Amino acid sequence: MFKDSPYSVRLASVLISIYLVLLGLYYLQDLLILIAFALILAMVLLPICRGLENKGLPRSIAITICLLFSIAIIIGLFSLLAFQIIEFSNEWPLFIKKAEKWISGLQTFLSRNLNISRKKQMLELSNQTIGLLKNSGTIITATFSTIMHSITILILIPIFMFFMLFYRSFFSSFLSKVFPTTDEGTLKGIMAKTGSVVQSYLVGLLVVMFIVACANSIGFWWIGVDYPIFFGIITGLLLLIPYIGIWIGASLPIILSLATLSPSHALAVIAWIAAVQFIEANFITPLVIGSKVSINPMVAMVALLGGEMLWGIPGLILALPFTAIIKVIFDHVPSLQPYGFILGEAPKRAKETKAP
Repeated sequence: MFKDSPYSVRLASVLISIYLVLLGLYYLQDLLILIAFALILAMVLLPICRGLENKGLPRSIAITICLLFSIAIIIGLFSLLAFQIIEFSNEWPLFIKKAEKWISGLQTFLSRNLNISRKKQMLELSNQTIGLLKNSGTIITATFSTIMHSITILILIPIFMFFMLFYRSFFSSFLSKVFPTTDEGTLKGIMAKTGSVVQSYLVGLLVVMFIVACANSIGFWWIGVDYPIFFGIITGLLLLIPYIGIWIGASLPIILSLATLSPSHALAVIAWIAAVQFIEANFITPLVIGSKVSINPMVAMVALLGGEMLWGIPGLILALPFTAIIKVIFDHVPSLQPYGFILGEAPKRAKETKAP
C-alpha cells in the first residue's frame, strides 16, 4: 500500500520518520547513552564470558568475574593517574611562580610593542575576574551536577552490562520474533558480525591508545616536559574522542611548556603531537584495527559531527562503533545494501595498463 503512494507522500513520510527518530535520540539521550555504552562494552566482554561458561562456570559467575576484572583494570589505571596528579599538584606552586614570570614578560612585551599599558591590562584582567566570580555559583553548580551524573552513569553501566550478558539468549529470541520473515541464519550472522566489528574496533583502539601513550610519554620526556608519563597517558586516553582528543590532551603540556620552559619547547610539543597523530592515523590504526571496521572517512566525519550535535562528547565516542554496526546491518539486508556500500570505503581502482 505504501509503495503505491505518490513519491511526495513517501518522501514526506521518510523525512518525518527521520525527524522523529532524531528527536527521540536527543530527548532520551541520558538513557540511550547509558544503554549504548553498556551494549558496546558487553559486546567486548562476550567472548570472555563464553569462554568461562564453556569451562563449566555458571553464567552469572562468569559475567561477575569479567566485570570485576574490568573494574580492577580501570581502578588501577585511575590510581596511576591519581598518583601522578598528586605529584603534579605538589609542584603546582613552582609552576605558578614560573607562569607569573612568563606573564610579567608578556605584559612588558605588550606594553612596549603594542602600547597597551600595564594599568589597562590589569583593568581588563580585573573585569574578567569579576565576571567569572559573578558566574562562579552557576559554574560550581553545573560542575557538581555533571560530576554526580557521571558517577551515576559509571555505577549503572556495569549493572546494565550484567543484564545484557545474562539475558543475551532471551534478547536473541526477541529479535527473531520481531523479524519473523528474516532467515534465522542471516539474523545470527548479523549479530555475530556486529559483535566481531565492535570487538575489533575497541580492542584495536585500546592497543592504539597504549602505543600513542608510550610514544607521547617518550616524546615529552625527550623534550623536557614535566611529568611526561602523566601527560602521555592523558593524550592516549583521549583518543577515545577521534581526531581532536589527542589535541585536547596535549593542550595542558603545551601551555605548561610555554609558561615554564620556552616557546620553542611548546612548539616542539606541538610538532611531536602532530607527528604522532599523523603516524597513528595513517599507519598504526589501519594496521592494528585493519579492514574489519571499514568506514568511509567522509561518512566518519559526518557521523562524528552528528554524534556531537546529538549527544556531545559521548556522541563523539559512540559515533564510529555505531556507524560500523549500522553498516553491518545494511550489508546483510538486500534492500539496504546500497547504503552499506556508501558507508564503506571506496573500492581501489585497478591501475590501468597500457597495451603493448
